[in-house]
Amino acid sequence: MNSSTRFVVDVLKRNRKRIYTIVLVATIGAILTTATPYIYGTLFSLSQAPDTAANLLLALIGIWLILSLLSNYISNMTGYMGEVLGVKISQESEAEAYSHFLTLPILFHKKEQRGEILQKISRASWSLQDIVATISDVLPQLLMLLFSVVAMFVIKWQLAMVLLITFVVYGIFTIKLVNPEMIARRIEHRTYEKQYGRVYDKLYNVFLVKNFVMEDEERKRFFKSLVEKILPVVKNAAGKSRRVSSIQGIITGVSFVIVLGGAIFFLKAGQITPGEFIMFFGYINLAFSPLRFFGSLYRRYKRAVVAVRRFLKLRRITPERMTHGKKTLGNFKGEIVLKNLDFGYLKEKRVLKNINLKISPGESVALVGKSGVGKTTLAELVMGYYLPNKGKIEFDGTDISELQLKWIRDQIAVVPQDLNLFNDTLINNLKYANPDATEKQVIESCKAASADEFITSLPKSYHTKVGEEGVKLSMGQRQRIAIAMAFLKNPKVLILDEPTAALDAESERKVQEGINRLIKGKTTIIIAHRFSTVRNADKIVVLEKGKITELGNHTELVKKKGTYYHLYKLQRGLD
Repeated sequence: MNSSTRFVVDVLKRNRKRIYTIVLVATIGAILTTATPYIYGTLFSLSQAPDTAANLLLALIGIWLILSLLSNYISNMTGYMGEVLGVKISQESEAEAYSHFLTLPILFHKKEQRGEILQKISRASWSLQDIVATISDVLPQLLMLLFSVVAMFVIKWQLAMVLLITFVVYGIFTIKLVNPEMIARRIEHRTYEKQYGRVYDKLYNVFLVKNFVMEDEERKRFFKSLVEKILPVVKNAAGKSRRVSSIQGIITGVSFVIVLGGAIFFLKAGQITPGEFIMFFGYINLAFSPLRFFGSLYRRYKRAVVAVRRFLKLRRITPERMTHGKKTLGNFKGEIVLKNLDFGYLKEKRVLKNINLKISPGESVALVGKSGVGKTTLAELVMGYYLPNKGKIEFDGTDISELQLKWIRDQIAVVPQDLNLFNDTLINNLKYANPDATEKQVIESCKAASADEFITSLPKSYHTKVGEEGVKLSMGQRQRIAIAMAFLKNPKVLILDEPTAALDAESERKVQEGINRLIKGKTTIIIAHRFSTVRNADKIVVLEKGKITELGNHTELVKKKGTYYHLYKLQRGLD
């Protein structure tokens, strides 16, 4: 059993009670349906007999009507139940996939296009819903086929044999012809994912599009991606599908004519009665319906396998090991030590080399250097986003690899250069840092972060919606929200990632006021180019080409007149 089939089977097993109910109801419907040709065939035979009582004919007509109505009701009911179950399973699978997506390592999110991944998940979900909604009909259709064939053997076995040969030929051609279609479907899925990845990328960056007045250009690109690129592969797959459908139709059409034509000759020869002919005609239709169903089911299943297989590749990506180790520290003081640390995203290309650094509890350390020297990477290593290629990171003397990753991140709050917020109210965004916080605690944190003043001036105060990614707020306002969230989390360790880099003087002053209150008593790592942010740090680390080249406080490093001094002098000149 391949992985895609195993996944579908596991999904069905988890919902076996609902499936059993649907199959039971559908089976009753199938039995009623297969009884119908017998009823109207018998009715026709009796109508030809001169001594048949009218009451008997009326009774049979009544039974026929009741069976038809019940069969129709059950068919609609099973369709409804199958659709609801299909949606439930597909939505659960989507929720599970999105949850898994969030647990994947940060390196995955830096490399992959979100839109491509979302399209992969959605297409697999749709395929799964389609197959689950259909699969509940398998047993009823099988029973319908079996009953019809048995009935035809009883009426005229020679014609039933033609039908059995048709089934074999139909099955062989379907299996052989469906493989080229599936190859085309794989290309189709890959194209959809890639092109929608490009489209979503533009939609996520709508402000960049507007800033450069690229709406008309992107409209052309959308048509190129969604029409010119996708349409040819869809036409190719649809052409392969049409070929399979055409050959299936030819096989069933020829067989139907042969069987029914044979029945007419048997009727003319007097070997079957008119009533048996009518009955036989009904059973031919009933037999071909399941045959088409199983042909369609096989193809839909194979299509679903193509989509699910691509989805399972995502599921097989190992999530972050949220239990690095099993330890937590009961009374974490906030000491962080980096020993002989080497790290590179690629083994042959190291970003950080032989880093040795001790950060004492409550100490503030600023990381300084040109862009690309490894400042942010070093902070991400402390966050547990990556493990060192060599050396170790210790929290209060315990190797980070022995500690639970969730616990590590619970001890750290990050104030980024620009905070992206959810399209929700301010209070809900703020409480994301601490879901148990009361409204009073939220307001106190905002006051400490110099954010309460601007929040209360908004139309709905703390219940104002901030727009997608917090677009309704200025960068300075978002920075103060980030600081308020850090206050709410109240961690032992803070990472400030260039928090005042793009702010005007007034915004910087207010953000800096919040930062000064925030860092009191906390181990703080500051990543900054603005020396106004770092000059008061207890310790300044200068990084060059992934190595620590200078270490000391502001006064000491200025006196050395090394790299730090030149960077400081350069910025003073720019200021």
